[in-house]
Amino acid sequence: MYAGNVGAAVRACANFAITRMALVAPACSLDEHDFLRMAMGAERRVRIDTAATLDEALAGIEVAVVTTSARNRDHRAILTPAELCERLVEAAPASVGVVFGPERRGLSRPELHRCQLRCSVATDPGFPVLNLAQAVAIVLAALTAARLPAPRPANELDLPAPTLEFDAALAHLHEALLAAGFLDRDNPSRVMNQLRRLLGRAVPTRRELAIVRGLAAHVVWLSRRDPA
Repeated sequence: MYAGNVGAAVRACANFAITRMALVAPACSLDEHDFLRMAMGAERRVRIDTAATLDEALAGIEVAVVTTSARNRDHRAILTPAELCERLVEAAPASVGVVFGPERRGLSRPELHRCQLRCSVATDPGFPVLNLAQAVAIVLAALTAARLPAPRPANELDLPAPTLEFDAALAHLHEALLAAGFLDRDNPSRVMNQLRRLLGRAVPTRRELAIVRGLAAHVVWLSRRDPA
């Protein structure tokens, strides 16, 4: 197996906070230039073990999942990454091992049968084979999405605004649109309810609500100016 592919797979593990990888009878060295170049330092974050057989690599693993291209196999027994995630949440195993095979020949039937669950990434049937690192990244992204924290903005102003601040901004906008004559004073909620839904779908940040309030203040100021 090409050392660069293994390095890229190690990098994908580090991307998704996977701290252990086992290589079964590796045909490349972890000292090779291509491995180190593609791993980009991830080899310092992921413990990489070697095993002579798949059984040895899976020793102590409660649930083993094998990835497969699904060609010429019973598709009813093969899960998508999302379905696999749901199944594992239901089963709640203490440990999970995900097995990826070589790109060119895949895994043998005994290797496939060694694992309890099968998973496949949907691809174009005309060009179905994924690069090893691509497959690792796609499957791990699905499996770890629920437990990895979403990126958090560095500035508090870029966080979603609390409900009370959202309500206050809408009240200010309501006042401004009444002052400008835009809203029907007898039924202002007809338009304001739609504006609330529109702005609510955007989940505005504090910074964005400050712009809304600045706009409202300016509309109020304009409406109070002496036309002369």
